[in-house]
Amino acid sequence: MLDARYVRCVERPEGCVWCEGRGPMPPLVDPDAIPPSLCDPKDPGDCVDFCSRLTPECAVPWRTVPSCLLPSEQEFRREIFRRDTADRPEALVQGRITDDAGRRLEGAKIRVWFQGTAILDEASGKDGSYRLRLRAGPWTYSVRVSHAGLATEIADLRIDRAGTTVRNFRLAQETFIRGRVAGGKGEPIAGAAVHAVRSPDDLVDAGSAQSGDDGTFVIAGIDSKRYFLRASKFGWLPEMLKWGITAPATRVAFKLVRTGVIEGRVLDSDGEGQGSATVVALPSAGLGNAGSPIIWTVDTDGKFAQDRFEPGTYYLWARHGEMLVFPPEKIEISDTSLDAQIELHLKHRGARVRGRIITRGGSALDPETRAVLFGLSPLALPRKAVGEIDHDGSFAVGALLPGRYEVSVRVGARLLPIISGPREVEIPIEPGATVDLSETIVVRPQAEE
Repeated sequence: MLDARYVRCVERPEGCVWCEGRGPMPPLVDPDAIPPSLCDPKDPGDCVDFCSRLTPECAVPWRTVPSCLLPSEQEFRREIFRRDTADRPEALVQGRITDDAGRRLEGAKIRVWFQGTAILDEASGKDGSYRLRLRAGPWTYSVRVSHAGLATEIADLRIDRAGTTVRNFRLAQETFIRGRVAGGKGEPIAGAAVHAVRSPDDLVDAGSAQSGDDGTFVIAGIDSKRYFLRASKFGWLPEMLKWGITAPATRVAFKLVRTGVIEGRVLDSDGEGQGSATVVALPSAGLGNAGSPIIWTVDTDGKFAQDRFEPGTYYLWARHGEMLVFPPEKIEISDTSLDAQIELHLKHRGARVRGRIITRGGSALDPETRAVLFGLSPLALPRKAVGEIDHDGSFAVGALLPGRYEVSVRVGARLLPIISGPREVEIPIEPGATVDLSETIVVRPQAEE
């Protein structure tokens, strides 16, 4: 049985909640299927979408148990690491931090990363000494040591067993990389983040800076070594310089390309901001030539802002529980108008399809069997809708927009062939409609495949 003490969850940018736990339950869903939902028993329209098969009560707003929903992806990864290494032996890492002249440094900052996630922060004492307690195991930590006026040191640290490891750090005098971030016409870009890493794949930066009003930046606290630089800002495509820069360096130039931005707000039926709603943008050169959908979630007041949209036509939907935007809102992004503002109103209550699935011969369905509906109409929400199947084979799939849908039965990524019964269903235009399939769907069981 799944142990609720080890469940940790986080809300992903696409608007669903991802959970991990310990126990026999599979941690992943079919990547081609839409995640399950959990709805408030007192308000069926208030639902939370999950990206995993785990749908714990501790991750929903109406919970009656302590929350297991963490505020950020970094905190989620940190908690997962702590949970998964809690039974590993503890090791002590200690040493001293000095400058090039051998003077001991008080207040040097030591940060430890595991696979790009910061898991520990410490500072050196008056005598430059430090002590880190880390879990031993077959993995590598990244350690970053920094002090004002000195070059940052980054080192790998592997601790296979319990005990004491001595590691001293000597920080050289700092040097600088100076440069400027500009747009395509040479205009300065203020507020761009510039990071310096030792290699393009490094997850821990050796130094960083933010460009000023004139676009200039200064990365301090680095050594006389070769670095790769990356600049980024919301509304602009990020750029990493193809060639490494050896510090000290001046006149480093970034030229960023402007990208489209869609921002706005999702409103409920009363005109108030709807938090936790999901927004879907479908790029299209015409409804018959649609690209991949772009999915994100809004903030607690229903507001959102997304960038990196190429010029073109986009259709936008929004959903919260059973309430949806229909028809989708159409917006245009062009080279001369890269910013789009929009309000999305949740006024259409989604329809529901009910039916029953059995196997030929009457054998029991696999517990992981799901009923999956995929929209065939050009104005259908570009997502599969999934319904769980009861022990008697009955199912219900909700939050459906008007249009024609293909009916399929899946166990994970595998399709079960439908021998008889409906293979398509038409959803009427009326909001909140319930469509009952007139025939039972008969599938070929897995054992016969």
